Amino acid sequence: MTLIPRVHIEFSASSSMAAIVRRGPSRWVRLLAWNTADDTVTPGSWFHGRIYEDGCSVSPDGTLFAYFATKYGGPKSRDVDYAWTAISKLPWLTALAVWPQIDTWGGRARFADNRTLIIDCPHWERLETKDKLPEGFSVLPRWIGEGAPDQDLPPIPKSSAWFDGARGVDQEGRTFQYAGGKLVRDGRLIVDLGAMMPDPERPPDLARTW
Repeated sequence: MTLIPRVHIEFSASSSMAAIVRRGPSRWVRLLAWNTADDTVTPGSWFHGRIYEDGCSVSPDGTLFAYFATKYGGPKSRDVDYAWTAISKLPWLTALAVWPQIDTWGGRARFADNRTLIIDCPHWERLETKDKLPEGFSVLPRWIGEGAPDQDLPPIPKSSAWFDGARGVDQEGRTFQYAGGKLVRDGRLIVDLGAMMPDPERPPDLARTW
């Protein structure tokens, strides 16, 4: 039986790149990069845990992926318990920088521009990472919840593209469909997501550097 995975697509605001977040089987997730201009798809990381679809973002230029994730059990590293926010290079999940989270109330991340990331903070906590960020790269907290103080944050750009789980429109206004595990456009297969099964591999060296 062919697996019909759940799919979320996150579009960049100023380029033709998009992140495909594919869920299944069970708690496995795979990240893929989709160039909607030529419909090429580059497979990336497998991850045994959860990536929150409402907590991920692609940088406007389509190069970076920010995500909020949880993983219960297994080895721990980089001061992470079970929840964290990270920045990686699309389509990999190798964290260039990581911010441990104390629960799942916050942690959602959105790019304001290519060098500014905003992370939700429900407890008004400071955002701290031991990782070195590139010069000029800023990470700002967005305090949420009752009694949160007023903030002056840069606006978050929105892509005109959208996807409702069955059909969508890309950044250029072209339609596509998702059914039976297959992403298609005008009857032409873009990628068969149902044919994939977990097969984690070591990320390339380029995924480990800004």
